[in-house]
Amino acid sequence: MRILEGHEAGDVLARYAGGPTWRRASDSILQERVDGILSRVRDGGDSAVRELALQFGDEPPERFELDRDSIAAACARVSWETRGIIERAAENIATVARAVADLIKPVRVEQDGFVVGVEFRPVECVGCYVPGGRFPLPSTALMTAITARVAGVRDICIVSPRLTDEVVYAGTLAGVSHFYRLGGAQAIAALAFGTESIPRVDMIVGPGNTYVTEAKRQLQGTVGIDLLAGPSEIAIIADATANPCWVALDMAAQLEHDPLSRAFLFTTSRKAAEETVQQLASLWSNHDLPGNHDASSAGVFIAVFSNLSDCVAASDMIAPEHLHLHLSQPAALERQPRYYGALFIGYHSTVPFGDYMAGPNHTLPTGGSARFSGALSPLSFLRAQNFVEVCRLDRQAALRTFGFAELEGLSMHAAAVRARVET
Repeated sequence: MRILEGHEAGDVLARYAGGPTWRRASDSILQERVDGILSRVRDGGDSAVRELALQFGDEPPERFELDRDSIAAACARVSWETRGIIERAAENIATVARAVADLIKPVRVEQDGFVVGVEFRPVECVGCYVPGGRFPLPSTALMTAITARVAGVRDICIVSPRLTDEVVYAGTLAGVSHFYRLGGAQAIAALAFGTESIPRVDMIVGPGNTYVTEAKRQLQGTVGIDLLAGPSEIAIIADATANPCWVALDMAAQLEHDPLSRAFLFTTSRKAAEETVQQLASLWSNHDLPGNHDASSAGVFIAVFSNLSDCVAASDMIAPEHLHLHLSQPAALERQPRYYGALFIGYHSTVPFGDYMAGPNHTLPTGGSARFSGALSPLSFLRAQNFVEVCRLDRQAALRTFGFAELEGLSMHAAAVRARVET
């Protein structure tokens, strides 16, 4: 594993900043395969979903939806200790989501004889995709479904290829109406188009593999999409006071998510960089970690810069999902970075706190998309709806509107305004 410096580091970073990892992986073959899956589900419904499940090596259940008895049995199997953990996480997530929702107020303005404004209404039906993969993810069930519920979404379902007891219990805490056992691009298609047994939704949220993400990309416009979440990533800005063992652990925690996950270390200390490399090598030698990465992994990028401002510039170049400040005085730097999904301030603020218990949403932009998008929140589920009422016909305002319509050459717009003035 090489430690880069100066211009060489900048050149390599520029390649990382060239676009999301998942998008680079989303080649024409993947696009064609996903397009074929979407078309089959749109035309074939439940039978197509079953055929695709078999094709991809999954055994489709007799019924896609869990019945009430199965939901109750799944919840009953969750230990009291695990329930307590999930319940406290749910409370914290809901508290943060409600604090955000409380900031959202309708707008009403009177000007030039108009009463105008904006009202915010939630979408009606949301599908939350919870990945199966190597690990069950009840945290994703909480983060997506609770946030939708706080926003006022009426009907929420969870779709997952692995509806573990913990995922079902988390969903029930969030007020989920329905649980469906299916996954992959065919699950996204079923939610977007609807089938005989799976109602169509208005919006799909939640992360997934490259097939899931590509399906969401192709279905934008047909159905609402939260964001196109790619593999997990972290950037760490560290000075000479950082604990290399903690830095390595924080990098490894993100790398264990996925073979395409990325971990970046930007530091002002050559010694900290070298010791972090040693710690990473030790982690892979002494722990039973997934075989996605090793100490020389292409998913690890370590660079030494002459000052913290250059470290911030490097981070902003890639706009990471998670940005962690391993600094003696993080408060002095925390306002400088512009682009990230979530900021973790100080040595102790490891990303897993944000993943599970702290409360802010862990559904975050990846692959540089933090430059133009943000974390999942109640805002994600709301539709801004404008209204206009003429409470007093102001002649000058009408004439200006008439003039604007003529300026753009839209004669019927002008005529519609003139009819009101001449009444």
